[in-house]
Amino acid sequence: MGEVIFHVFLIIVMGLFFKDSFAITSGRSADPIGPAGFPQTLLIIIIVLLLISLFKAIRKLKSGEGKGEPLNLNFAYFGLLLGIIVFIILNDLISFTLATIVFTFFLFWMLGQKRYVRMFVQSILVAVVFTLVFGKVLSVPLPRGMGILKELTYFLY
Repeated sequence: MGEVIFHVFLIIVMGLFFKDSFAITSGRSADPIGPAGFPQTLLIIIIVLLLISLFKAIRKLKSGEGKGEPLNLNFAYFGLLLGIIVFIILNDLISFTLATIVFTFFLFWMLGQKRYVRMFVQSILVAVVFTLVFGKVLSVPLPRGMGILKELTYFLY
């Protein structure tokens, strides 16, 4: 029953976000989609997927399969939560790119990877790709860090 209630709650929240997305205005009349088009598209996809998942949860509840299972919390859940908190803090201190390298390396380690050189190279590639896509292509203002790191980020994005 809790799963159904949570689905309904999420659908209501996404519906409120969708309603608020109509308040996003654009100063350009040449753009037919406008700045609200991307969030509205994502919200429609999320709502449709939530509705599908809700119907599956209701069907599972009616068939009796959905009996409560104990929640299995282990080191990975708390490690991921800690990693996200540290990532958010590091963003403002050492820049988005370096914080992404640290976070991605930590995630690889949490997933059980043992090849540290490969993990480091993949972390750098993930950070550079995300930085270039969001910082350059999409022009999203990313955190630049402090001090000399702030000056170095101007070379990348």
